[in-house]
Amino acid sequence: MNADRLARLYRWVEYAAFGRTLERCRFERLGELAEARRVLVLGEGDGRFVNRLVRENGAARVVIMESSTRMVRVAKQRLGATERVEWRMGDVLAAAWPEGPFDAVVTHFFLDCFREEEARQVVRQASERLTPGGLWVVSEFCEPEAGCRRLHARAWLGVMYLFFRWTTGLRTNRLPDWRGLLERAGFRCVARRQWRWGLVASEVWRRGKTEESREGSRML
Repeated sequence: MNADRLARLYRWVEYAAFGRTLERCRFERLGELAEARRVLVLGEGDGRFVNRLVRENGAARVVIMESSTRMVRVAKQRLGATERVEWRMGDVLAAAWPEGPFDAVVTHFFLDCFREEEARQVVRQASERLTPGGLWVVSEFCEPEAGCRRLHARAWLGVMYLFFRWTTGLRTNRLPDWRGLLERAGFRCVARRQWRWGLVASEVWRRGKTEESREGSRML
């Protein structure tokens, strides 16, 4: 997909559809990254998350992989001059990945852009660069298992996939099983919060740990 057409408008399109929900979701786990010293961000978009990250974590160095040149331009304007952020341009499925190790990987509404096999490739590549016990911070769309929440999610996802196929050339039309991919790659979910009847989730996954996921996820 190519998000250049949406680069300057994306924030307002997002607000129109979801208000501040997706933004709150991105910022929900900033505290989990307080001790991270090297962070890999995949598909940063317009720079809102990394701008907050480098302000709140004064020691973190961030490597961003992003395919949209116009999104990068918008993000750089938001960030200003900084030596703590390194940009890697290109499609993560084809570009050369940065060398690890990283203390954390961050994907905000990114894995939903890939077919199942493509998402598996992204998870494998990122996992290989993450330290044992490292974190994967995820903001993502979800499809609940049953009931009205499932119908609600399917309706929203159908509209969003149509919109992004038209505006960006997105090649997929359904969510990959990103939770299953993370589990099979050796991650365990250790924190979860959900919004919009389970359509949107903010989660923290830890690599190589055996602690169980926290129960009682909050539904807002």
